[in-house]
Amino acid sequence: MKKIISFSLLLVAALALTGCTATKSAVASTIAIDVNPSLVLELDEDDKVINVIMNNEDAIIIVGDMDLIGVDYNIAVNALIGSMVSNGYLNELANSVLLSIQSNDTVRETELKAELTQAINDVLTGASIDGSVITQELNFEQDAEDLSELLGISEAKAELILDIIKVDRRLTVEALAVLSINDLNLLLEANNIVLDNVEKTGNASELGIITVEEAYQLALTQVGLDELTILKLKVELDQEDGTMVYKVKIETDTDKYKVYIDAKEGTVFVKEDDDNEDDDDNFSTEALSEEAVLEIIAAELGIDITLITELEFDQDQDNGVSYYEVQFEINDMKYDLDVDAETGEIYSNSMDELGFNHQSDDDDDEDEMENEDESDDEMENEDDDDESNDTNTTTDPVTDPTTSLLTFTLDELATYTGANGSLAYIAVDGIVYDATSIFDNGLHQGIQIGGTDATTVF
Repeated sequence: MKKIISFSLLLVAALALTGCTATKSAVASTIAIDVNPSLVLELDEDDKVINVIMNNEDAIIIVGDMDLIGVDYNIAVNALIGSMVSNGYLNELANSVLLSIQSNDTVRETELKAELTQAINDVLTGASIDGSVITQELNFEQDAEDLSELLGISEAKAELILDIIKVDRRLTVEALAVLSINDLNLLLEANNIVLDNVEKTGNASELGIITVEEAYQLALTQVGLDELTILKLKVELDQEDGTMVYKVKIETDTDKYKVYIDAKEGTVFVKEDDDNEDDDDNFSTEALSEEAVLEIIAAELGIDITLITELEFDQDQDNGVSYYEVQFEINDMKYDLDVDAETGEIYSNSMDELGFNHQSDDDDDEDEMENEDESDDEMENEDDDDESNDTNTTTDPVTDPTTSLLTFTLDELATYTGANGSLAYIAVDGIVYDATSIFDNGLHQGIQIGGTDATTVF
């Protein structure tokens, strides 16, 4: 594994590494830890540290004067994570850790992943941080080593980036390389990217970025539109050239706009008129037909094309990759998918467990907002629901005889938090949904959402 240390620190690093290297022993297991500090622990067959590799200046700060040679692996990891917390590298704004493991013994490798993931979470919990750990197998692949050397990042981070690129070829290694581990974690969650042989606990902290509503208001101010004129609005957390941004797409009856808001600074990153004619002109000549794409979607989702309504196809490009934005409704569910125009691969963008963005017709998703007239109607319906709920004095939900659906008061809803594996119910626009399989322990991106009225969140 490459040591990535600036020339000015070579002497310091050499001295540090001299004190962190044991008598030559065979390496049985390797543990790589990346936050921004990036370091590697090499273990012998007894799981004792025999070498510490510091990949950047921050890692040297984290190790400090600790002598980890001969120390048991779990003690060493606890000490390093504790040092990252005390030095401010891990906090409530940046809570994500990339943990990469390799062992000559595959059984031991699995055990190390589980043990260290739990150990890191325990340290963070003890520091009142709701942590998130991304765990992957460390493969020491040549392309990752080359990328590590080219971009000045750790091999572990390079392997994660290469895995992400394989899933979504619209992304570039150069852009992802400058993102922090927490930013990469946010990107994985925002696009619902699921990687083979990569596991994740917890959710990336969003406390370091502005909210969707704030991004929407900034974009609205930038284009100078009256909110009542907006027919369609889509807000997505993404990255642009290595900067985390909210991509806000606004459509009126006459114009379309794209506004990119810097998610951390809360400033306008770029604004452009969304001219679909340009996309049409540059769209791939090898693109699949819309009919072929629809058949791929139907096969992937297991749906009947003949039942699809409100079908819309838009063409777009990102980093030279042409893709379709496909929206439709089926069986009272609304889908919003990005599909590679040449390969038909679906780029998902939701937290749905199936990997696709869908919502009930009555659900007002944060990514798509209807005009205010429709919102007023929904609010009136919600008021009616509230009035009927106020008359319910029982402690358990009762069945509405007109719909055969259970009716909840807010107090009754509050008992379904999802804590400790229990049922997690949420209300959106006066309708209660079972979100147990979607929100682990009732948490959404670190926030307790189970048992609440989540209308403003979605």
